Amino acid sequence: MVALRYLAGAVKSYLRQFATALPAAINRDALLIAIILVYWICGLVAAHIAGIPPGATITTYLGTYVPMTAFMMASLVLGRGVLIMAYDRPARPLRQLLQEVRTTLATPQRVAHAMPLVAGMLLFGGTFTVIKTTIPYFAPFAWDATFEQWDRWLHGGVAPWQLLQPILGYPVVTRVLDWLYDLWFYILSLIWAWQAFSQRDPLLRRQFFLTVMLGWILLGNVAAMLLSSGGPCFFGKITGLPDPYQPLMYYLADADRVNSIFAVEAQRILWQAYILRALTVGAGISAMPSMHVALVTLFALVCWRIRRWLGIAMTIYAIIVLIASVHLGWHYAVDGYFGAIAMTAIWWVVGRVLARHEAARRRLAVTDAA
Repeated sequence: MVALRYLAGAVKSYLRQFATALPAAINRDALLIAIILVYWICGLVAAHIAGIPPGATITTYLGTYVPMTAFMMASLVLGRGVLIMAYDRPARPLRQLLQEVRTTLATPQRVAHAMPLVAGMLLFGGTFTVIKTTIPYFAPFAWDATFEQWDRWLHGGVAPWQLLQPILGYPVVTRVLDWLYDLWFYILSLIWAWQAFSQRDPLLRRQFFLTVMLGWILLGNVAAMLLSSGGPCFFGKITGLPDPYQPLMYYLADADRVNSIFAVEAQRILWQAYILRALTVGAGISAMPSMHVALVTLFALVCWRIRRWLGIAMTIYAIIVLIASVHLGWHYAVDGYFGAIAMTAIWWVVGRVLARHEAARRRLAVTDAA
């Protein structure tokens, strides 16, 4: 009985401190929260015009989001435990990890610091999928034949998938690339949660979130509408032209019979959802630019700012995702090139603006102090 009373008191104290710290966290991330809310309103408008239930901006990922968030929190704690064993090497690593969870990692102040953006991920992701699904409604596919020609022009008259096929055209290799390509979603969720909780470098944190949001909006929605295309896997269905990707799709179907290839099933589901105008997790067909490549490029930029080995690892992963996007028939190579270059440009511009703003703030603080 005493233990239950103590536990109830501890929970009440935790929640009280969390509620006290939350307004400051909301104020600190007011710009990011405003972007999410304005974007959400745009998503509601697009959903209304396209006849999509407005609640889909929230419910689309709700079932995935709750367990995924718990998994990401556990992954962050586990990651810290690995670093403790690798670098700190205390006599009792588990005791140190539990101590850090209690005093640093999971304090009410730190959870309040992260919560607006952790919750914002659900709303932003759902809104993105709703708007992405409406792209063909507002801008019918028109660029596939052009991008297919650009790919050949950039690669000596040969389609990039044909250059890759002698090296990668083995079912076991395709299966590995398929798995690594799908890992993107988990890495996105992990880095989003990591930066939401991070208190080490406020400028890096803000630069990441501004870049990821602007990148998704400007590249994943605006550019995707202006350059509306479906990608190699849907080339024949979209253009009605002779399909130069048919041999690749035949190979992927054969590889799927040997080692299950998720891309094959996912492409079938996406096309069916497109025909039925259904909204599901990950729905929406849009090839240019490749948001997979754009976002893993951003992950690499963030990781280079934290640790060199992380930057190297994520850069290698970004290259793998670019190659896999072509080999699996998801994207033209130009989709990935454009996505990587454009996301890097957004990162650079956001960094410059934030640096100037921070310099001005410090000058003002010095002037006020004088």
